[in-house]
Amino acid sequence: MSNKVDWQEIYTTEYVNAPECWKTCGGYCCKNFYGEHLNILDKTGVSLPLLEKEYDYYKSIGGVTNITTPAKKRTFKLSNGKSFSIYLLSCHCGGLCEPHGHRPLICRIYPYFPVVDAYGTVLDFEYSALMDLFYRDPDNNHKCTLVREQSIRIKRDLTISLKPLLKDPEVVFVFRCLKELVERLKNKMNGFIDTLDEEQKKRFIAKYEWMILTGKPWQDKSFSDRIDEIYDEVKLAFGNEDFL
Repeated sequence: MSNKVDWQEIYTTEYVNAPECWKTCGGYCCKNFYGEHLNILDKTGVSLPLLEKEYDYYKSIGGVTNITTPAKKRTFKLSNGKSFSIYLLSCHCGGLCEPHGHRPLICRIYPYFPVVDAYGTVLDFEYSALMDLFYRDPDNNHKCTLVREQSIRIKRDLTISLKPLLKDPEVVFVFRCLKELVERLKNKMNGFIDTLDEEQKKRFIAKYEWMILTGKPWQDKSFSDRIDEIYDEVKLAFGNEDFL
């Protein structure tokens, strides 16, 4: 299809213009700030998801040289027989990735991902890191300076700069699925980390680990049915052609 993503273009696009913002937050986006409370998940690394076509491009340019752990491939199958794959990179660079221009899309659009309709129109934004979903008052309590102080500008800029990416039905499909995924997780967790004392925070994060490791929020039939519906909606919006 002619509307597939040009990943070379994506990797040369500046999505969030905030030079040296990491100096104001201790590099929050690139570190696991709640790692000391984790018992099973990686205490220091962050997990970076890439679509298969992005991963192919990422490898073709040599990737981030100081991410040395091989990517883990996760393949998801729909009931209609279609499937798509995600590659997960385990990053321990702490923001010092080399070369910086090879970092994945998820890093480039942090702190948000777009909430889109079936046509790829941006409707809203959601936090792109799962733990960031659990701030009751992000304007005041979020660890990321961009969320606290520049959210309006960042969302406005992303709405414009993401347009080429959102011409690809597979990308639109994945962002719509991601929105469904985070809503299920938020409903299961039913709480906010910035309202808790240290002991409550430990219990909250233990529950979070359990949800992530077991996949409990996404195991019921209604979730898989909704993913099938999303595929059909995006397929229809993009001319009724299969895209996976």
